[in-house]
Amino acid sequence: MKNVLFITWDGPQTSYMEGLFMPILSQVQTQSQYKFHIIQFTWGTAEKIAATQKAAQEFNLIYTSRTVIRKPITLLGNLYTLYKGIRYLKKYIKNNNISIVMPRSTMPAIMVNQIPKRKLKIVFDADGLPIEERVDFSGLSSTSKQYQFFKTQEIKMLMQANVVLTRSNKAIPILLEQLEHKKPKKFWVVLNGRNSNFFKPNSVERERIRLKLNIAQHTKVLVYCGSLGLQYGWDEMMAIFCTYFEKNSNVLFLILTGNVAFARKRIPNELKESILLKTVSFAEIPNYLSVADVAFAIREPKFSMQGVAPIKLGEYLLMGIPTIASAGIGDTEQILNAIPSCFLYQHQNPSRVNEAVAFIENLHNTNFEEIRKYALPYFSIEKSATSYCNALDSLK
Repeated sequence: MKNVLFITWDGPQTSYMEGLFMPILSQVQTQSQYKFHIIQFTWGTAEKIAATQKAAQEFNLIYTSRTVIRKPITLLGNLYTLYKGIRYLKKYIKNNNISIVMPRSTMPAIMVNQIPKRKLKIVFDADGLPIEERVDFSGLSSTSKQYQFFKTQEIKMLMQANVVLTRSNKAIPILLEQLEHKKPKKFWVVLNGRNSNFFKPNSVERERIRLKLNIAQHTKVLVYCGSLGLQYGWDEMMAIFCTYFEKNSNVLFLILTGNVAFARKRIPNELKESILLKTVSFAEIPNYLSVADVAFAIREPKFSMQGVAPIKLGEYLLMGIPTIASAGIGDTEQILNAIPSCFLYQHQNPSRVNEAVAFIENLHNTNFEEIRKYALPYFSIEKSATSYCNALDSLK
């Protein structure tokens, strides 16, 4: 049994830990001799932390939370948290016989960079291109001192890590380009797998939820599930829906999100009766997705998106839902070329909206199980765990 310490830094609005990483790490434990400890640095509420702790127990994972100080000034609080975190991690590694340390993304990498390695093995979960995401979507300037500090720390981690995990093949040459001594063999792509027994077609739930939502049998349902914001293709989704609606008003757009306010402000008055906003629990998501005929996985394909593996894409396709997905997002193009009833949305194509509408119009009698069959090798949690095991086993 080898003890692995997974370190992450998460805001209160994210559910990646209990929704993505815990299921995967638990499955890795099932398939291997690795035992996972998790330390989450967070400024989430006590209720959120308690829920995460409960999830960890259910997944048979050892979980500890550490508070990220945010007052009186966020920057100073972060620096103080990093300083205290380094000291805490040193003690934790020693007291718990940790042999492999796995920092996820930038802030944990900064802390691990300051820890003497000795016999420790380092697996850096680069998690795509997170610093470039801040430039693309959060206003971080690529000429700022903060950016330069983050890049220096990232490069240091990339150099000293025994293994580097990415979410796409496209991210590897981008990260390698920063290194003087390039070692591509230590880079491994891991999959964002989902529980295929949870996300699966269900005709009974399809009928039940359609009845509950008062959706007629022959009404076509488009669905989006997840966060909302300008980077998540709101304008593109609305353009497709509006264009389709003009041709066939027997359509409903179901939006499953925690950010209902964002959508409510932006829905045109003439479409309010045809767009349904819902916030549902994670346990209910597959049931609501089951009503859909087409799903949206559209994101703005900026530079940093080459390192992303959209979680919702796997959920849609394991449900067998035909999906409209942006090209230029991680390895999406390569994957969707192998899966039927999918449409690659080319953001540079001036005819993209009309072509997406034509794709929807030409869908008839969808075979949900057939789509799911092709999706399983890319999105099942077992395949995801195997990708992690292969990366960890390479340390031997």
